[in-house]
Amino acid sequence: MQRTRRHLMAGIVAILAMVGSVLVFPSSAQAYNPNPTVRWAQVDTDNCHRIAGNLTVIAQSDGCRLNDSFDGTFFRKDPNGVAIKIELYVGSTLVAKSEFHPYGEVVWVYDTRDDSDTIYTTLQVRESGPFYGPWRGPVNGGDLYNLDIDDGSTVTMALNDNKDLNNLDQIYFLQGTA
Repeated sequence: MQRTRRHLMAGIVAILAMVGSVLVFPSSAQAYNPNPTVRWAQVDTDNCHRIAGNLTVIAQSDGCRLNDSFDGTFFRKDPNGVAIKIELYVGSTLVAKSEFHPYGEVVWVYDTRDDSDTIYTTLQVRESGPFYGPWRGPVNGGDLYNLDIDDGSTVTMALNDNKDLNNLDQIYFLQGTA
């Protein structure tokens, strides 16, 4: 009887430990709700004119500078190129940003805040592809993706709130030119 009671207690302790461990480990990131506020710019890399958007573009002799609170952005001059920068904010805090640089066909993806969530960036060339991504930046950092895209190709950068790229979780998209 004593042995049966010990086995029963050991079983109960094991089950409680298993349930407790499930409750202690963090779950996967949740979607931002509501979506972050978007600030963005499409930039003509011939002359650093902002084609559209609400970010300030500062022309310099060798390219275009766009400041932000993380590390800033610099687009090198590239004839006929249209650069893209998308910043996402929760309140006044920059939580993510993604950039398409026509010079060298480079995409930068950043997760600028350790907030248990991330943003996924994709890039589609022309309407028919190819399709690149999804990418996410490292927490409090950025990753660079060097692509081979024909000059003059239209690119569409999209930012999603989940890796499955569900259109319901698409936060924003913009077009540029390689």
